[in-house]
Amino acid sequence: MIIIGREDEEELFSRIGKKRGSVVAYFGYVREFAHGRKVRGMICGEKRESRELMEKIEKEIMEKFPVERVILYHSVGSLKIGELLAAVLVSSLHRQEAFEACRYGIDRIKELEPVKREEF
Repeated sequence: MIIIGREDEEELFSRIGKKRGSVVAYFGYVREFAHGRKVRGMICGEKRESRELMEKIEKEIMEKFPVERVILYHSVGSLKIGELLAAVLVSSLHRQEAFEACRYGIDRIKELEPVKREEF
């Protein structure tokens, strides 16, 4: 499941569905400092290819790992320090696969940058 918008952790967790085995989640937040400079906030915007890139990551996870469900999330709009920026939630029968899939998902989001980010 791909979600680009504004949701909180509880909303995302409620969408994972039946919990059979394990659920591993990564929640990334807007930092106060980045690249040695103080940050006041961030603006994130959806790109034309945002959904396509997120779907590509979701497909890769489902092919590489024996997981039951994946949620990839990215916020858009104006964000304050400490607000939810990105998330990956993975449901799997076993924790090892869930941890590996979750890490893979956030690493690919960072690598492919499906959403424009501007810190200010």
